[in-house]
Amino acid sequence: MKITIFKACLVGILAAFSISAYSGPITGDYDKVVKAYIESHMNGDYKLMKKIMNDNAAFNIPRADKVVVQSKPDIVGAMKEVGEAKQDCQASYEVVAKSNALVMVRVDFAYTNCTQQNFLVLEKDENKQWKIAQVYKIFNDKVPGITPQNPIANN
Repeated sequence: MKITIFKACLVGILAAFSISAYSGPITGDYDKVVKAYIESHMNGDYKLMKKIMNDNAAFNIPRADKVVVQSKPDIVGAMKEVGEAKQDCQASYEVVAKSNALVMVRVDFAYTNCTQQNFLVLEKDENKQWKIAQVYKIFNDKVPGITPQNPIANN
């Protein structure tokens, strides 16, 4: 009887330790950051954008045959200067890759004549909070009568 109780306690203790050691599936807070990015973009909310970007965040935007890089202060300052601006577009997103420390997401803003694809790189900061580290903005013009192909394969 004592051995059975001892085994049951031992199994219970081991189960408790294994549950606390398991970090769980990779989900959660990065989704909130992506949704906040969409909200800040669609409403011109510079305060929200400032909150979800890490201090060294950069926006990379192709202009002709060059890539213009804008820092967090540049982006937040420009948004603040413009003020609240409602975007007339539809937003959607897809997680491209994820790990415990890094997530890559494609956010599409579908306007009437073009689709703006934003590739976000989110990283955990020193406080284990998800923050946007990089944004790559690409504008795809819509050609009448041609359905654009999705460049990302879905499994």
